[in-house]
Amino acid sequence: MHIIEQLIDNIPKAIIAKKIKGVIKLPAGEYCQRVETARGEFGVYIVSDGSSKPYRIKFRSPNFSNLGVLKPIATGSKIGDLVAIMATLDLIIPDIDR
Repeated sequence: MHIIEQLIDNIPKAIIAKKIKGVIKLPAGEYCQRVETARGEFGVYIVSDGSSKPYRIKFRSPNFSNLGVLKPIATGSKIGDLVAIMATLDLIIPDIDR
């Protein structure tokens, strides 16, 4: 704790950022972007009417797409094997319901 207190006291004032409240306004239109993650492709879809709050925002998690292959893979398997199959897919369950 003593080392951390010394470090905090010696941080130059130029590095410490002030909290700024900002609003991002997108121009009216549709925006779609995707990025590659460790588990697959993460997608973002935004529909804006030009105001400060978007009309619609949709996130598509790679875990949601990866869950779709569970039925073909698990068909004919035992229930006990389902845990191993899901571990192989490396799913993050809370991330699926975005």
